[in-house]
Parts: sequence; structure tokens; C-alpha cells
Amino acid sequence: MFFKELIIENVGPISNLKLEFPKNNQNPKPLIVVGENGSGKSILLSYLVNALIAGKQLVYDDVEVEKGKVFKYRSPQYIRVGEHYSRTVIEFDSGEKVEEWQLSLSKNQFEDQLKFTPLHKEWNQIPSDEYSFFQSSFKAEAEGTKLIFKNQCCLYFPVNRFEDPAWLNIDNLQSKATYTELKNISGYSNRNLICMSPLRNNINWLLDVILDRQTLELRTREAQWITEGKPNGFVSVLEGFFGQSSNIYNAINQVLAIILRQEENIRIGLGDRHHRQISLVKNGRIWIPNLFQLSTGEVQLINLFLSIIRDYDLSEGQLNDLNDIRGIVIIDEIDSHLHTLHQREILPEIIKLLPSIQFIITTHSPLFLIGMDEKLGKNGFEVINMPTGEKIYPTDFSEFGAAYDTFKTTAIHRKEIEKQIENHSKPIVFVEGDHDVHYLEKAAELLNQSNILNRVQLDDGGGFGGLDKIWKAYNNPISEVLPNKVILLYDCDTNKQKSQNNKVYKEIIPLIKNHPISIGIENLFPPETIDKIEKQNPQYIDLHSTISLRERGKTIEKPAYKSVNKDEKSNMCRWLCENGDAQDFSHFLTVFEIIETIINE
Repeated sequence: MFFKELIIENVGPISNLKLEFPKNNQNPKPLIVVGENGSGKSILLSYLVNALIAGKQLVYDDVEVEKGKVFKYRSPQYIRVGEHYSRTVIEFDSGEKVEEWQLSLSKNQFEDQLKFTPLHKEWNQIPSDEYSFFQSSFKAEAEGTKLIFKNQCCLYFPVNRFEDPAWLNIDNLQSKATYTELKNISGYSNRNLICMSPLRNNINWLLDVILDRQTLELRTREAQWITEGKPNGFVSVLEGFFGQSSNIYNAINQVLAIILRQEENIRIGLGDRHHRQISLVKNGRIWIPNLFQLSTGEVQLINLFLSIIRDYDLSEGQLNDLNDIRGIVIIDEIDSHLHTLHQREILPEIIKLLPSIQFIITTHSPLFLIGMDEKLGKNGFEVINMPTGEKIYPTDFSEFGAAYDTFKTTAIHRKEIEKQIENHSKPIVFVEGDHDVHYLEKAAELLNQSNILNRVQLDDGGGFGGLDKIWKAYNNPISEVLPNKVILLYDCDTNKQKSQNNKVYKEIIPLIKNHPISIGIENLFPPETIDKIEKQNPQYIDLHSTISLRERGKTIEKPAYKSVNKDEKSNMCRWLCENGDAQDFSHFLTVFEIIETIINE
């Protein structure tokens, strides 16, 4: 059973998203969710996990979230700015459906004060005095709901799923594997949907698999023992290991060989009863005595895919090979803390080995998308860009892939590259938008600061998300290659921290407090300037009145505030650059001081 459709309306940055989960014949296609920070990727995942938790609560007692409670907190503060309600609908291909509503007012107040009702038939089901509403068809579809969890794996890997490295805790190297304790009680699944720090559970499970294989699935046959041409009796001859545990064991070894990039004969081994540790054996000899000794990235990958195999093993599904593993696997930021080789080559290769899993993955890595395209082909998976849910193609990243392949050879030619860049560029200042460029150029003219701007190259960074991408691209040894400085100049409202990595600087325009406008570079204009704009061009400035809300029984007053109308930003910028004077742009001096300090270091 897989996800079929998702609708999200007016939640955070998401206005109206309708997503049909992709399939390839009967198998699901991996769905990759991309977008800038704050674009709604984790919001999308949270609704999917919330639906799974709600379904599991009806089937099992051992659920991470108490029955009657929800995984995702509902509150009016998550409603999209300017809207008065949010709505989500999740549907499974087996017919189960989950729907959530959140209102800014009670339903009665909503209809009385706002004078409209959302055009959805489910609106009439919301109780008149309620602010939120949750319903599902899990109970009515009880048999189908059981199948979501009973015969397939079902896992969510949050972004904070990582293990501590072995060197951080000496107890890790001394720990021994023990048998997995399972409760054979009706209503217990012995499985967690949310997968956090799974290494110890995986090692104990591996011990069970290995011992079951050795003791229950070893097969021999009797063969006649002959010496000097005469039969002397019979001897047992090993034929091999056959059964479910042997199939799991072979699947694990297949995954490990890919992760560790080993073409030789590699397998899981087991220490003696005095040193009950899971080891790695290569060509019949101990290669790595303890799984804890692998790198953090390798352990992370092993944990992820062992957890999938383990969860399916604990279901009632039968496993002959990796193709048999069915289920839903949700992974937030799959590329976090992984080397580029793992992102581009290893992750896509293992995902390809699990065609019956509905992978729903968020990522910031173009390399991962390039690898998926190389391993699965452009029709083997889908990519959507948040917050719109627009389908994009991995070929959009083809130039990045070529650049990466070229970069791998630049160690030899680094000096030559540095010399070429030195001869053709100045320090670069990236700002959040084109309007910021115009404002700074006008401010430099009025405040006699053109000499500073002439020393740098001023560019539009494509929003704070674009600046984030530049920082992420150079927050590593690559920044050592840069012969000139790069300054990322964030607006005051982006909640960033000042930082530096080699020649890349992250700077934040200081916030002017108690200002009528607290968002964007327009915060730098004095309140008197904002008043002047309102009088002459009231269409440029929006006024948001005081709002009174009730959250969890408490009345909350949200004070009035002003903002620049998003459709009038260009007109306001043009008007200020034509009519503004030095007093209007006086606070921009702080920006020039930041730039001058850095380029003079």
C-alpha cells in the first residue's frame, strides 16, 4: 500500500500544492523533493508521517505517539500569511484517506466575520465552535490499514537520525551484541515508524539473523567415504544455507559490498561468545573486527538500509531477494553528512536495488539527483520543487555535473586557475535581490560611497535561499581556491548568524528596531521616509491590522504591522531611487562600513 495523492493548502510557504505520487506500472517511483530552506520540504514530510502514525495507532499499541495524539502539532500560526485556514488531504492507493483543517477563528466566527466559506464539501463536517478538525477513514478501512504496516516496511528517517561516531564513546567499541527481545503479544508490532539511532537494534537483529541461519537453515547430505578403493562409511557434506534468514543475510552482504565499494567476497561475520561483535569478513579473513570502526558516513548508510531490511523482516512479508521488500520509506535530507561519492554513486545504486519501496526523499544535493539520473534514468524517478510542487528534471543539473567532474581535476591546475581569476574579477558582494542592488547604487551616489562600490562587483544572489546555496557550495575546502573575497549580504529578517570560511563571508544587515517595516532591506529607510511614501503612494505599503486569536484557550494579540506590497516592490524602488535624498538613505552607511571593513582586511 502506497501514498496516492497529497493536497496541501495554505500551510507556511505552500499556497496550493496537489501531488500525485509517481508510479512505474505496479511499482512506485522514488520521489525527490527539492527547494530552498524554508520552502516547505519538511512540512510536506511531516503530513505524510502524521498520516502513517494515525493509521498505526488503530492497528498497534506500541506506537511512538500516544493514541489520540498527533505527530504534527496543529496551530493557527502555521497558516500561510494572509490566509485564514489551512487544509491537507492524504490518500492511499488502497482507499484510506486523512484530512486536516486549521482555522484562524472558530468556524462560527470565521463565517460571521470573514463572510465566506472554503469551497470544499468537508467544511460542513467541522464542528461550529472548533478551530481545527482531523478525520481519517482508517477505522472504516481497517483491513486495508493493517496491510499498510503488516506486510511491508514503513519508516521515517528524520534529519537528526545520526549515530555518534565510535571515537566519541569508548563504550561503543566494548559493547556486545545481544538477542533481540520481541513481544509476541497481540497489538504489538515490535517496530518503530520513526527511525532514530538504530545501530544497536540493527546489530542485535544481525546476531539473530546470523544464528538462525547457522542453526536452522544449514543443509547437509550424506556422501560415501572411500579410501583405497573401498567404502568406509558415510560423511556429511555441506550443501549450503537455505531459508528466510539466509536470504536476508545475502541481501545484507549485497548492500554492504556496494556501500564499502568492495568487489571481493565480503560478508557479515560473528565473533565468539567472549567477543560477541558483528564483524566484516573479506575473502575468508576478518577485515573489520567491529562495525563501529567504520566511518560515520558509512555507518549512516549501513544503518539506513539495514533498518529497511530489518523492518521488512519484522513484518509478515517474505523475502527471497531485495526486490521483494515493499513499503514506504521517508528520508529527510538524505545527503546530510555524506561524501560526494556516497551522494552520486552509492545512494542511487542501492535505491535502484529496492524497486518496490516508495521512497520519498528531500535533498539539497544536485550530485544526488545527477546520480539518480545516471542509475535510474530520467523516467525512473521524479523531482518536485517546493513550495509549488512543480515537476523539474534532473537534466536541469547537467551543467553542475559537468562542472563537478571538471573540478575533480583542478588540484593539478589550481595555481593556473587562481591566476586567471585574479586577472578578471573583483571581490563579489551578493545581495538578496535586484532591488537591493539598485538601492545600494543610489545610496552610494547620495552618500559619497561610490569609491567602495567601485572596488567590488555587486550582484543579485537570488534571494536568501540563493545566498544559502552559495554559502553551502563554498563552506568547505573549495573556498581556499578563491583568490578574491565573496561577501553574502543577508537582509535583517533572515535569522542568520555572521560567519566566515576562508574568503567567503556571511554578513547580516543590522535590524532597525521599533521600525514600521521589519522585513527586507526597506527596514533601512527611516520611519519618516515610510510615512512620506504612504502619503504619496499608499499603494506601495500594506497595513496589517491587529489580530486577536485564541490558541489552546488563550487569547493572543498580534500587533499591527506594515509591509511593502509584493507587487509594488519594483515601483517603490524606482520611486525612491528617483526621489529619495541623502536623509532617506542615511542608514545605508552601515552596509558600506561592512563591505569596506572586509575588503580592507
